[in-house]
Amino acid sequence: MKRLIPLVASALLVLTGCGQNDQANSTATSSPTISYTDGMTVTVVSVESANTFTAEIEGLKKQVRLVNLAAPSPNGLALSSDCLVDESKALLAEKLPANSQVTLKFDENQRGKTGYVEAAVYSGDAFINRDMARAGMVATTFSTASDKFYPEISQAQQDAANEGLGLYSRDLKCAIPALIQEQKKAVDDAKTWEVNTGQDASAEDQQKEAERQKIYKDASAFYRELKDQVKSPAQWVGSIVTLDSVSQQLTDLEQTLGDDFYPQNGTSVNQQKKSGAQSTPARPGS
Repeated sequence: MKRLIPLVASALLVLTGCGQNDQANSTATSSPTISYTDGMTVTVVSVESANTFTAEIEGLKKQVRLVNLAAPSPNGLALSSDCLVDESKALLAEKLPANSQVTLKFDENQRGKTGYVEAAVYSGDAFINRDMARAGMVATTFSTASDKFYPEISQAQQDAANEGLGLYSRDLKCAIPALIQEQKKAVDDAKTWEVNTGQDASAEDQQKEAERQKIYKDASAFYRELKDQVKSPAQWVGSIVTLDSVSQQLTDLEQTLGDDFYPQNGTSVNQQKKSGAQSTPARPGS
């Protein structure tokens, strides 16, 4: 995303009154201008989240955001975006201890409008943006297909997902892969239930079948919600569900549902087929 701003502050005019005749004199005071250059060295002050830290740059404190990364947030509204908030922040703090010096590099195409300094951050030979993605502690985001640092960072995210690390774990309850796995298991279990669905079905069987259909409906709605996010790969959920391993999980969930999948119209594929068969007149003589 084009978010890095050169951060040249405009002059602030300060009016003061002085002199025996109370004549007004104006003086202009300009705030310092920072020259952001590729390879510049800055000092870490503190870490705010998994993708943001405060740095001292030419005597001024500025927030730096790791380019092409989206961090977990305690106020995150997207699915799983409030997952591993403390752990991901702690990892960046470990990689960027206070008073350490790091190097910033810039993508000229991403000097944007957020007020943050968007940068690729290096500590010695370590590419911090990439390493945070490789640990599975962040999602990736991008502005254009030509983002300078995105390919390397994106590959690190893909590797983390393939290994099921952090946000891509099937064992971490708040992670999207784990949530998909939970839905698939519920559907698998429901398909094993022995339920009489005939006209002589008991009240208990009818209730059990209603419970099973609710499981199918919930799993279908969950699947549709995630598939809809595939259209937004630069956003949190889209960034995760478009990864090969997670995308395969969605395919597995769809295949597990099979004809018990519920499209938007509120009836399952199986129910539609039955309804269609009942409404089709039989061939004379058949």
